[in-house]
Amino acid sequence: MYRQGTILAAAAAFFLLCQGNIQDVQGKDSGNGDERKVDWQYDGSRPLKAKAYFKDGKLNVGTSDGKFRLWLDNRIYTDASFYIPTESVDGLTSKLNKDLEEDDGVFRFSNGVSVRRARFAIKAELFEKWFAEFDLDFAYNEVEIKDMYLGYKFNDHLSVQAGHFKEPMSMERVTSSRYITANERPMAVEALAGGRRLGAAVTWWGRYWWFSGGVFGQQVDIIQKERNRGSDGYGFTGRLAVPVICNDNITLHIGGYASWRKPDSTGEENRTVLFRTFPESRTDRRRFLQAEVGNVDHYATYGAEFAFRWSKLLAYGEYLFTDLNRYLENGGVREPLANAEFAGWYANVSWMILGRQREYSREDAEFGGVKVDRRGGNLELAARVSHLNLNDFHDMRSPVTGGSAYSYSVNLNWYPVSNILVGLNYLFMDNDKYADSKGQITADGQPLSAARPEGIDFHVLQLRLMVSF
Repeated sequence: MYRQGTILAAAAAFFLLCQGNIQDVQGKDSGNGDERKVDWQYDGSRPLKAKAYFKDGKLNVGTSDGKFRLWLDNRIYTDASFYIPTESVDGLTSKLNKDLEEDDGVFRFSNGVSVRRARFAIKAELFEKWFAEFDLDFAYNEVEIKDMYLGYKFNDHLSVQAGHFKEPMSMERVTSSRYITANERPMAVEALAGGRRLGAAVTWWGRYWWFSGGVFGQQVDIIQKERNRGSDGYGFTGRLAVPVICNDNITLHIGGYASWRKPDSTGEENRTVLFRTFPESRTDRRRFLQAEVGNVDHYATYGAEFAFRWSKLLAYGEYLFTDLNRYLENGGVREPLANAEFAGWYANVSWMILGRQREYSREDAEFGGVKVDRRGGNLELAARVSHLNLNDFHDMRSPVTGGSAYSYSVNLNWYPVSNILVGLNYLFMDNDKYADSKGQITADGQPLSAARPEGIDFHVLQLRLMVSF
């Protein structure tokens, strides 16, 4: 709680300080009534006039010459979710929740309302060439660092950045959560496509190509404060995209990515990797699909992406594949095991019933947000099917039963203005018998796979309210 208050207070103080400096600068004069021209070597010692304005619904403060700009990028998502199992869940038990004072161990879905995201972010452009971001999430009454990096632009098409940010892999992963068509990203993307890590990357793009690649360590986590945890893992990740066709009416995007990684140490000599995902809904905080793979030397993930936009239609999808090099400990001797393999995919389609469809950004190799330019707002109908398989039986000396699932979802999204979303979502989850939250769900003392070979399937009805400012 102390850490949360400290970070929030520091962010607020930083913002107020910037506001105070701006007011002071605006009240000063250079003596002759004229503001001196600033070149790229400006050392920051002379006061500059700045103005506050709104752009894309967000507060900006910047100098008139464009050398300096500071802006907010906040967002709040509130979800209401109702879970309906296809069969009774009576008789199922679950691992006790340590956060509850009393837990009888009975399996139950958690219907209700949750704050999915509560983001506070400050972005900056400094001396024209430098850029930075500091982004925190306060969802679930916890503090989590999201983006925290510093970058430098050599020109409009070449930049480098270092800090904590998303690895360049998967169009759906690197696209902001404000712009995706469904409530959550697909299972395969959440489980296999990495996320934010400490690292450094370079991005270079042109009219018909886009590339980003870098080296990345581990995620910012409390485990970094612990003794004897061992060394960070490391990896190399790159993404290449080609907008074959890109104009106001039609876009055809083809891309791919790859990542090689040495796992992080977690206090033991043999390294373990955990792949897991929520069932494309987060009000119930249970991950049915979880695969914990031990004795992993290294692993690699590959992905292919395709997108097509025409008028009001947007269709896109990806295929992801992960290959794990592992071994078996036998009396202190390492014996090779057959590689474990996980895979997943999704296909998404969106039709903008009212208003314009999203536009493609060459600079980011992704589709941006919905721009509302009509009275009554934009209305969108979207559907998606996705699949993830975290089971592997290539070597029966060490099988992996993380579970497999298909999801089917439909969204009706209304954007009254560009920064507000009211969304209705229907989701059906089809889980296999191994989707037991890493063995935490049992039935009468038996594994779920033995007691319920059909798995736990369920419907989800969701309402989302989102505001970005």
